[in-house]
Amino acid sequence: MDPFVIGFQLNPIPMRMPGIIMKPNLLAPGNFIWAAWSSLGTNSVEFRGENFAMMSGTSMAAPHVSGLAALIKQKFPKFSPALIKQKFPKFSPSAIGRALSTTASLFDRTGGSIMAQRAYANPDLNQSPATPFDMGSGFVNATAALDPGLIFDASYEDYMSFLCGINGSAPVVLNYTGQMCGVSTMTGADINLPSITIARLEQTRTVQRRVTNVASNETYVVGWSAPSGVSVHVIPTHFYIAGGETQTLTVTLNATMNSSTASYGRIGLFGKEGHVVNIPVAVIFKASYNITNR
Repeated sequence: MDPFVIGFQLNPIPMRMPGIIMKPNLLAPGNFIWAAWSSLGTNSVEFRGENFAMMSGTSMAAPHVSGLAALIKQKFPKFSPALIKQKFPKFSPSAIGRALSTTASLFDRTGGSIMAQRAYANPDLNQSPATPFDMGSGFVNATAALDPGLIFDASYEDYMSFLCGINGSAPVVLNYTGQMCGVSTMTGADINLPSITIARLEQTRTVQRRVTNVASNETYVVGWSAPSGVSVHVIPTHFYIAGGETQTLTVTLNATMNSSTASYGRIGLFGKEGHVVNIPVAVIFKASYNITNR
């Protein structure tokens, strides 16, 4: 069966606020999964007394991803802040999720678009290609995730800066973390995620992404397809990166039209040794001029 975004899992386009980040991260098998079930369970009459049940939802997709995460952790034990730096830098546990995201499949088995159900009525007729807000980076690819090539990593401090950069968040951050917020202007677009989401593009915006090579030495070529109404430029357009080294990518997005309709693009890093890293790009509100001055 080809990957498909079922209707109850669709994610509406998020609110136009600067703190948004792209969700979901990726797709995983989660529809009609034959799963373990407690025979003592009482919340589903049809499964009472049964040890297995046919289930659907993110609670079914999550175990698939958890198992893959365990395999990645086994191969890359340094994807943890607790281990001493050896060949590669130490990574946060989020590096595992990034390996799953950047290597996800963008297409179905025939090379066509992954589709998303848009209505419960006549689901086969009410579907269209999934967007990054439907499927994140794509459908999880277990084999590719074990050899990601490049990793995006972000620290606890990065996420704290992001949370503190949300207007009015300081009391909430203090309540849950016990830490006081300093002055921060970091938005969701500034976190070193394997995606770029711009809620409001006023003329131009520049963001950076850092990638670290967890494979052998490799040369990469950078390509991209820009969202509608946006021009994109990435520097550098090609780079050589040794194993364990880090490369910074500077991405500049310019609004070429005025629009409040979300549009999507993608940045690809293509390694000469076969590694491919995909970075989905989403821009919601676009203004090619400063609308506050008109």
